[in-house]
Amino acid sequence: MNAQCSKPHVLLVTNKDDFAVDFLIYRLKDTSVPYFRLNSDNITDLGITYDLHDTTIKCQNFRVSLCALRSVYFRRAPTVFPESIIKNDTPFINRERRDFFEGLYLSYNRAKWINPIFATYIAERKLYQLFLAKKIGFNIPKTIVSNDPMNVNEFMKEQEASIIKPISHGLQISNEGVFSIYTSEIKDTQRFANSDELFEAPVLVQERISNYRDIRVTVVGHRIFPVEIEKEDDIEVDWRKPDIKKIYKRHKLPSELENKIYSLQKELNLIYSAVDFILTPNGEYIFLETNPAGEWVWLERELGLDISGQIIDELIG
Repeated sequence: MNAQCSKPHVLLVTNKDDFAVDFLIYRLKDTSVPYFRLNSDNITDLGITYDLHDTTIKCQNFRVSLCALRSVYFRRAPTVFPESIIKNDTPFINRERRDFFEGLYLSYNRAKWINPIFATYIAERKLYQLFLAKKIGFNIPKTIVSNDPMNVNEFMKEQEASIIKPISHGLQISNEGVFSIYTSEIKDTQRFANSDELFEAPVLVQERISNYRDIRVTVVGHRIFPVEIEKEDDIEVDWRKPDIKKIYKRHKLPSELENKIYSLQKELNLIYSAVDFILTPNGEYIFLETNPAGEWVWLERELGLDISGQIIDELIG
């Protein structure tokens, strides 16, 4: 936070490991707008008091009041917390922490949110995204979501090739560490055909789309930043894998597709989102998914896109 200010106009809601907010703060320092970064994992270092009139935050030698808050950049859900003193109490303590933060944030619904907290939660649901995308008129892949292996197998028989992807964000935390589950082609189809037991969870399976280029569209308010992604390895399905070499280029979208993207933003009540498409060899854009908290800093650095400037304009405009 700006040292001279105790009443920020902009609140940055995230956790300590959010590089995008680090990057945005460098840009915010060039403005005269006071801001405060609230990391959920700092909760044991902050004295936070909410009394239905104001929220005050105390930390070491400074005090913050949110009474002058005008806008909020919601980057990370309040789910990352330090372990409680008594380890067995951690699940309960963390529920208390999360409900506190979510209730607190909802109390500031007169501020402009990028994006509203529960709009973000809703927009992250991939099944609902596909439902809305079909309603709006996007081209979408043939899709099945089921925990019945027989139904999944029948679906795959009708496709030349199929992919499987997480229904959630795909981030997995285990004793071995933290890793991501990416979209992958299903090569061993017999594991579905030979099973008559229901899966523990439904799986999201789609036809594999012929891919000329991947398209990432970053949307901020009424501006879009489309980027064309060329993979060195055409066999790989998911360009997000860190070991895949990629070339980024600015891209021009058809105006009809831009209008559909804005319609999706409106349906989901979003100001910011990162939307992924496949551009086929025939020139069709196939909607894959949208991420209301998608990353953007690497694209700004690669291509000089002023995404951070547009986010700041939305926050202080």
